[in-house]
Amino acid sequence: MSSIVGKEASEVFIKYHILISSESDRGAVILAGSILDVALENLIVSFLLPPMKKDDKLVSGAYAPLGSFSAKIEMCYRLGLVKAEIVEQLQLFKSIRNDFAHRITDAQLDSQNNKNKMQSILNKDPDLEEAFRVSLSNVFQKNGISRNSKNLISLVGVRCAFDLLFATLCMLLERMSLDIERIQINQK
Repeated sequence: MSSIVGKEASEVFIKYHILISSESDRGAVILAGSILDVALENLIVSFLLPPMKKDDKLVSGAYAPLGSFSAKIEMCYRLGLVKAEIVEQLQLFKSIRNDFAHRITDAQLDSQNNKNKMQSILNKDPDLEEAFRVSLSNVFQKNGISRNSKNLISLVGVRCAFDLLFATLCMLLERMSLDIERIQINQK
């Protein structure tokens, strides 16, 4: 995830960060899951040839083979569009989303279980956590805020870490869909 840079990337990051940061924890997690689902669909669709008919029954509709978040994650991996580490991060995000979608009253982003999942997401790309931690520590230091930590979650809190990770993953997936070279067929 840490290889995405530039003005375009920062605009995408800011767009998604703002979008979910005003939501409640539950709203942010559910919305993040939906946005990631759509981003994966866009990644797949940008790679595949367009459907022969107007509606794409592969990704939409009641019986679409790629209608679920899990199926889209798996297909992106199987097509070579995302690496195993990204798959693992997406599956952890999906697990957090499922906690909120299926546990009506007691799902909490700062539960130890969800903190562990978020730390696992960070562990998949240690350079990303280090970049966030150093950057935020520098901002705190410049503004006279006394906070120092070796761990992003303890530095900024679980909700801020979730928002940062989600926006970064969206930025990566959107960038990837722009860089995809569509499958070509020989037309005579």
